[in-house]
Amino acid sequence: MARDVIIHQINDWSVLNSKDDVWNNIDLSTPEINFGIHKFQGRLWSSGYVGVGRLHDKNGRYLQSAGKEHIVVVTSQYGMEPWHMLEMVMSDDEYDDYIAEVEDDGRSLFQVFYDQPLIKLSQDIEQDGELLYALSFITSCYGLCKKGLKKTMFHQEENYSSKVRGKIEIKKNIRINTCKGRNDRFYCKYIDFTEDNIENRILKATLLKCKEIVGRRFPTTSEVAKRVAYCTNSFRRVQTVRIKTSDFNGADASGLYMYYKPLLQQARCIYGQKYYAYKNEEGKSVAKSVFTIPYMINMETLFEFYTRIVLKRTIDKDKYSLDSYSKRLFIQKDVSDISDVERGIHLMPYCIPDIIIRDNETQNPVAVIDAKYKPNSRSVRADTHQLLSYVLLTGVQKCGFAFPGSESRAKIMHSTETAALPLSVDSINYYELILGNDSDNAADALKQILL
Repeated sequence: MARDVIIHQINDWSVLNSKDDVWNNIDLSTPEINFGIHKFQGRLWSSGYVGVGRLHDKNGRYLQSAGKEHIVVVTSQYGMEPWHMLEMVMSDDEYDDYIAEVEDDGRSLFQVFYDQPLIKLSQDIEQDGELLYALSFITSCYGLCKKGLKKTMFHQEENYSSKVRGKIEIKKNIRINTCKGRNDRFYCKYIDFTEDNIENRILKATLLKCKEIVGRRFPTTSEVAKRVAYCTNSFRRVQTVRIKTSDFNGADASGLYMYYKPLLQQARCIYGQKYYAYKNEEGKSVAKSVFTIPYMINMETLFEFYTRIVLKRTIDKDKYSLDSYSKRLFIQKDVSDISDVERGIHLMPYCIPDIIIRDNETQNPVAVIDAKYKPNSRSVRADTHQLLSYVLLTGVQKCGFAFPGSESRAKIMHSTETAALPLSVDSINYYELILGNDSDNAADALKQILL
């Protein structure tokens, strides 16, 4: 059950107050469990994660003071709305490619800590965690349904005509059939299998609850909606029932069906949320959950995908297209496979630009864009070298970065009073795109680059 908490509200990529003892007591050796909080140049910084979660001390335990747990609530300092971004990313046709690449790299787009107790928050803290839980559950459920639903063995009895199934129940057959002169009928008892068991009933009920949540945010044509439809069809032989907390005690996920265990754990957490009615700004009574499952969203990875999708939706598709995600540009000439590169040299075999925009007619690259979830006000040596290497490999004359911001626009260069900054190499123009939640306004910014 959720305990009393002490809330610490901070922004991502910001300096933390060193006078607050709580930051000096957290475990810095494993930043992945403390929202990436780390020390840099003698100061403590948050990282590129947003979410809600517990802080851990140097012994790996939940950090507490006077019996109250320390909870961190991290939001985007750029005003980026992760839920809007997740909606776009998860409805994109390349979503599976994004996730596969992230997992191969040992990273994750988001984490939901179902193994931790729920966290109680006040009603004035803005968080939309239930959307993330719903998306997470639907994704996991989709994978389970493709493996196959659990079937439970049971004994079935039926009075058959002119055939025998299983074994004949002698006493019942005499009473029901023989005594009535129905020697053509046989009362049989046999073993059958059903998908209509408590485990599948729990998952179906949770799926329907998640379907309602995502249905308010995603169109029926989205990839998420298609996965829900696939799962719903898989559960078509399972009864729709009201789930009680006690039902989870009877659920079994052992043996061949161990893959049910994380899904049942997720379902139990989702059903453990409690909702309260409160008045919003319009005076309407709204049901809002004040309990949340701890979660963490990698905004750097999310912004990279978000930028790609915004540009993919914005470009004139008759003229331009984006190279497939994670396309490798091999540095060695005439090499297109990793097995053919020269070994044992101090040179990486390939680069992977975030976004390459290509001319449909000539098939030549026209622009290369790299997404950076960081402030655009200071220069970084490594980023500069990275972008210029992409320019060298692609031969484009337009390049730039995409940064997060309050509204979408192309940054105006002070020295030229235009969006372009001429570089001293082969007439190359440099741009900076600022992308906010108003992704529909990105078209005007992109036009300044592609014209």
